[in-house]
Amino acid sequence: MTFVLMLLVVLAVLAWLAWRSSRRTPRPPGTAGLDEDVAVRPEVDPAAIAAARARIRADVPDEVLSDALLDATPKQLASMFAAVPADVMAGAVGRPAPAAPTQQASREDLATLKKVSEAVDDLEIWNFGDKN
Repeated sequence: MTFVLMLLVVLAVLAWLAWRSSRRTPRPPGTAGLDEDVAVRPEVDPAAIAAARARIRADVPDEVLSDALLDATPKQLASMFAAVPADVMAGAVGRPAPAAPTQQASREDLATLKKVSEAVDDLEIWNFGDKN
């Protein structure tokens, strides 16, 4: 009876592990063993490119996505590309972003900065032992 119970527990654990591994997203092929000059790059699953395209800005070229999908999943790529500011991404793909208008400091701001600057100059940390 104990043997049958242990066998059922082991089978249940194996079934749970098989179910869990079937739900995981496939791992990217990776580029660790590729020599850029002569190696044939592995094919990227078109479904992975479509999944990445759905999550990533349209200004990122498909070639960039397919190269990046060799080492990352679509979800990881979306997370990485989301962290890149739009103007940086535009410059990286060769589309310079329009320059943001610069704002001039007001007279009040300049006066406040001058007071802060004078206060920093008066601090004792700037006295390096000079006996004036």
